[in-house]
Amino acid sequence: MNVKDIILNKLPEIKSLRKTLHENAELAHKEFKTQKIIMETLESLNIKYNSCAGTGVVGVLNNDEISIGVRADIDALPIDGVFHGCGHDYHTAIALGTAMVLKEMGFEKCVKFLFQPAEELDGGAYPMIQEGALKNPEVKYMIGFHVWPNLQVGKIEAPEGPTMASVDDFSVTFKGVGGHAAMPHLCKNPVYPAIDFIQTMNNKTKMEISPLNPHVLTFSSINANNTASNVIPEKIEVLGTLRTFDTTLVDKIKKDLYDTCALSAKKYDCECELSFAVAYPPLINDKKLCDKFYKIAVNTLGEENVLTAERTFGAEDFAFFSQEVPSVHFRVGISDDTQGLHPLHSPMFDANDDAIFYAIHTIVNFILEISDEI
Repeated sequence: MNVKDIILNKLPEIKSLRKTLHENAELAHKEFKTQKIIMETLESLNIKYNSCAGTGVVGVLNNDEISIGVRADIDALPIDGVFHGCGHDYHTAIALGTAMVLKEMGFEKCVKFLFQPAEELDGGAYPMIQEGALKNPEVKYMIGFHVWPNLQVGKIEAPEGPTMASVDDFSVTFKGVGGHAAMPHLCKNPVYPAIDFIQTMNNKTKMEISPLNPHVLTFSSINANNTASNVIPEKIEVLGTLRTFDTTLVDKIKKDLYDTCALSAKKYDCECELSFAVAYPPLINDKKLCDKFYKIAVNTLGEENVLTAERTFGAEDFAFFSQEVPSVHFRVGISDDTQGLHPLHSPMFDANDDAIFYAIHTIVNFILEISDEI
């Protein structure tokens, strides 16, 4: 049988596996049932595996010194309890389905499957790298993917340069002296430096950064833990996120955040503390590898079904893998007239299961072609 026929033969089993993963959705760092399902599937294929980064799994098909890496994230979201509202059940099933197809074909080159935890929280890619997931055997190329709403099933979006933004989530705490709102002269109100900080940063980015260099600086929360109108709080916390495609711009804006919060605090005789909670680099695909991927995808799906990916300020910790080895990360269409129309992270998120076939078909053909280089 050819590749297409093998995938079609395995497809009912892979779709059933996706359903099982969906019914056992788990939050970041708690993917114990998911990990077990992955390990049992790999064991049934006689593929060696080991745990990594706590609840992650690394499976290795065939022994060699060099491998091709396939990554799938495995965690769910805290939506209506726990729900796979970002399609990671599809990602996991696609990666396991790819392993099934390659095994059935008798593929002899080395492929490493990285099932990564905690993409939705603090990120599992970097811990996997730190634990040696890209070594022994060494990963020469990486491929990743994401199901994509409102992209027709049967189509993919191929990457071109930076496709997803960096993310730097931050919090700033302004501390003053609390007291009675009727006696503000006896207090040092931290609300004012917080407001000054936000307004100054919004103006500063507009004045100092070229509009041709896209970025998003969003202040998403001001919290004083205070519901009384006659109480001046002792401290106030400002939360926000910074997204760009340019690491140099990240450095500039982060410095501005530090400098501005200090100046705003000093202006109102308060103290301040700024910290960054989560930091991902931008996801930048390797141009040479992406050019090859595009040609292979066109040969596999047809030119009309391989579209150019538009950049998004959403983030993806696959970016850590792409920093380490030449990588390609593409988007998989999941929509039809009734499914795949709701955004990622929506409680209404769903997908057309036939997307699994097109994703595996694309990945397997890419691996077959690129394996000549390892």
